[in-house]
Amino acid sequence: MWSKKIVQSSLFYLLIFSLPWQTRYIFYDPTLFGGVWEYGRLSLYGWDIVLALLVIISWPLIRQEIKNQKSKIKNSTRSAIIYLLLLSLAFFSGLWAPEPLLVTYWALRLLEGGILWLVVRALKPKLSIIFSALASAGTIQALWGICQFSVQDIFANKWLGVAAHPVTQAGTSVLLNDGGRWLRAYGGQVHPNVLGGLLVITSLATVWLIVNSKIKNEKAKVALWLIYVIQLIGLFVAFSRAAWLALFFSLAISWWLNKNSRSLNRLVIVITAIGFIILGSILWQPTRSRLIGPATSRLEQQAIEERVTSIKESRSLLEKTWWRGVGMGNYTKALAQYMPGLPAYRYQPVHNIFLLILTELGIAGLGLALLFLWRRFKEYPQSLLVFLAPLAVTVWFDHYWWTSASMMLLFWLIMALPEATEPDS
Repeated sequence: MWSKKIVQSSLFYLLIFSLPWQTRYIFYDPTLFGGVWEYGRLSLYGWDIVLALLVIISWPLIRQEIKNQKSKIKNSTRSAIIYLLLLSLAFFSGLWAPEPLLVTYWALRLLEGGILWLVVRALKPKLSIIFSALASAGTIQALWGICQFSVQDIFANKWLGVAAHPVTQAGTSVLLNDGGRWLRAYGGQVHPNVLGGLLVITSLATVWLIVNSKIKNEKAKVALWLIYVIQLIGLFVAFSRAAWLALFFSLAISWWLNKNSRSLNRLVIVITAIGFIILGSILWQPTRSRLIGPATSRLEQQAIEERVTSIKESRSLLEKTWWRGVGMGNYTKALAQYMPGLPAYRYQPVHNIFLLILTELGIAGLGLALLFLWRRFKEYPQSLLVFLAPLAVTVWFDHYWWTSASMMLLFWLIMALPEATEPDS
């Protein structure tokens, strides 16, 4: 019979592995001016259930960890207190939000992230377990994305939470130039940029296993390198410039911080650079759209204009609500009230996390969020700082760490890494 510890470890691995999967039950599906309102949907995901089971089974350990934190509160770095203040503000923002139900839902998502943080503190899983689960999940997502790009089509599957994205359909994320129309890889995610952000994290987890796990089996080492290459290809065909930049920035940080393994980190950087050059040469037409697209592609020009417009829209909302915000999860609802009558897909969150938090939770919410990030940065061991590097890049260009339930939980897993157990020597 399995011991309780084995069940806990298995559920924790399953939780991390299942994070990228979008299998969900939509229990609230409102419309906005007659169109599908994705940011108004409320869903229960498969990994929500796994986390709930893990909390139930691990409750004695979690309860003991809560008691330990209470007894050490005077000596702590106050990260937990800052988090609780931010969480309280998120719930209270429902008092003035145009859609209080959305506030409750996303505040509960924020609470779920804190619960995962607490679970990691209580169970103290090994980093190798966390990174192995991430590497496994990332490999599947990368292979999925590679297949999508190869056939230039994405088929719907309700059990996997995937919508159809034909390359000719309006709204599908594509690259366009005089060489043709190219579908970007989605994997199992809602957008290629989300796949890119996910694969940066899973690629770094794989690199960590290569550099730090002290594997002596040659076949296992080859397998890890193969996994990394697969994720690299998947990341490339997502054609997310922010993700590309985040990967190279993170690898450079890893090389700089880890003096004892610089030769191996240098090898990773060289292989990554060579891989990108080869892929860019083979796929020059779509790659050209991402590198020099604004000068040659109508879609690239339109994308840049839309991002600039979203910043202006955010500033317009902030003129009246900068001190308290419009309520957590209510950005698109407030935008619809400010500019009524547009198609539902037109209402998008601003592509900058800091502006988004400021708009939703006001100056106090942004201040608490920044203070929390600073505290966690100071508590991070040097060997793991590389996992903060992708966040430092992508938060300026996208919103998925705040608006995607699975990516928000992945964010909290990253925040919890310092509480995991270092590998055995």
